[in-house]
Amino acid sequence: MLTAYTEEVDEIEDGIAEILEQVDLGALRKNSVGMVVCHCDFVSSGFIAKLRARLPFDLIGMTTMTSATGPELGMYALALTVLTSDEVAFETAMSASLDTDGYEREVRAAYSGCAKKLPGDPELIVALLPFLKRPNGAELHRVLDEACRGAPIWGGVATHTDTGFDRCYVFRNGEREKGCMALLLAHGPISPEFIVVSMPLQNIRENRGKITKSDGCVLKEINGLPTIKYLETIGIVIMENAPVTTPLMVYYEGIPEPVALAIYAVNGDGSISCGGEVTEGASVAVGEITTNSVMASAKEGMDRALGSGRRGGALLLPCISRSIMLDPNHDDELELVAAAVGNGKVLPFMAGYSGGELCPVRDNAGVLRNRFHNFTFSVCVF
Repeated sequence: MLTAYTEEVDEIEDGIAEILEQVDLGALRKNSVGMVVCHCDFVSSGFIAKLRARLPFDLIGMTTMTSATGPELGMYALALTVLTSDEVAFETAMSASLDTDGYEREVRAAYSGCAKKLPGDPELIVALLPFLKRPNGAELHRVLDEACRGAPIWGGVATHTDTGFDRCYVFRNGEREKGCMALLLAHGPISPEFIVVSMPLQNIRENRGKITKSDGCVLKEINGLPTIKYLETIGIVIMENAPVTTPLMVYYEGIPEPVALAIYAVNGDGSISCGGEVTEGASVAVGEITTNSVMASAKEGMDRALGSGRRGGALLLPCISRSIMLDPNHDDELELVAAAVGNGKVLPFMAGYSGGELCPVRDNAGVLRNRFHNFTFSVCVF
């Protein structure tokens, strides 16, 4: 895995030259592909399209709040990673607009068209999703999971420095859109380790309720009570139309570790709309995200990544809420990452912030199950 970084967006040729100085094109193997996280100005200025024209491989990417690789990180920056292999084949694709009633058809078409170009089924899918209210990231993730029949999906949702999210882009090569999904599929001897850590156990309440009624991402009842009423019984009061930073920890049946989900909206019937799908029969607890929990979970995530023994490279897309929670020290988490891997000398890495994390988790039988997360520190390490 090769990495490069620049903060030069105004002088495009200078920025591209800086990238090319860091990427040894002579070291590329038979098959290569690039992934980028960057500030939106790199997309709107045409930088991405011109960079792709100078590289002998496809690029996919998305905008983010902060980009990092090696010792470098910054808000107005671009980070590039290159995966290269003689044995692993890569293909990329970009969907049509998903901001339509036909989004399921478009997700399936993008996946199947890309998968057909591979010599076999993908062992890894990197999916970069647009920031949409409808369909949301969890709904897009569900359709992709069905289309790929459970092949491991890792990735995230585009973000931006502006919390209005009006300049969140996903791109492939020179194409850029706010409502499209970019895919990278890999086939061959690749078996990454997937790591997700949301918060330490001490930040999760012990009492759990059982989900007794739900519909997709809408949590209707817990223990037979409307969700809001149940939360009130355990001392949690959530005001309608108020920002919610209370994570729900969902314990899906057959999966030992909980998945953190955000509360997106409180509905008039006492239900809540969540950041991911909630299933009847699962249990749910309430978590608390704090500055200390962000840093502790990042440390645990990097300990797991380094403990895996893999040194080929790491891709990181932690949740944007974690950076916001660290205000005013937004860079603390990614500085911890850089220090843990010796500024990329021990383990090369690229990192950005996501508006929802796509990362498989293992069930009780050790089988990977694709899940959509919020508030989470997410890593794919090779």
